[in-house]
Amino acid sequence: MNWGTQISTVIGAMLGVGATLLADRVRYRREQSSRGQEARRDLYVRYLTALNESSASIRLAIIKETDPVVRYQAVLDAFRDSSVLSQRYEINLLAPPAVKEKSDKAYRLLRQWRDLIESDPDLSLSSAEYIEALDRFHEARKELQATMRARL
Repeated sequence: MNWGTQISTVIGAMLGVGATLLADRVRYRREQSSRGQEARRDLYVRYLTALNESSASIRLAIIKETDPVVRYQAVLDAFRDSSVLSQRYEINLLAPPAVKEKSDKAYRLLRQWRDLIESDPDLSLSSAEYIEALDRFHEARKELQATMRARL
């Protein structure tokens, strides 16, 4: 019996199995990476949408309501209904640290803008304080969006 042939066959089989396992591992990692990126993209879109819905609802409450108590309650309801807080929790769990940091900043500025409405009953869309708070929030949201885009 020729041992060289049998050894060559065994080595060839081991190389074939090893190459198949390696190819499967590479494919698995690529698919995992793709799924993770898709999940982050969906999360980022949901969070940005919640921020936008919340800010639009706050603005609408300022336009529609004249009574300060009713106005602030409408703003609180709009903030709660936008699901921005639950989306923020998801960001904190799944996003990289740079995105988490920017999302926290945007959320804090949105909350400050919301609370400004309670502290200043005469606040209007044209007041300097309102415009400054809104500009800070918009700038933070733009920074967040740029950071999200860079991480995808």
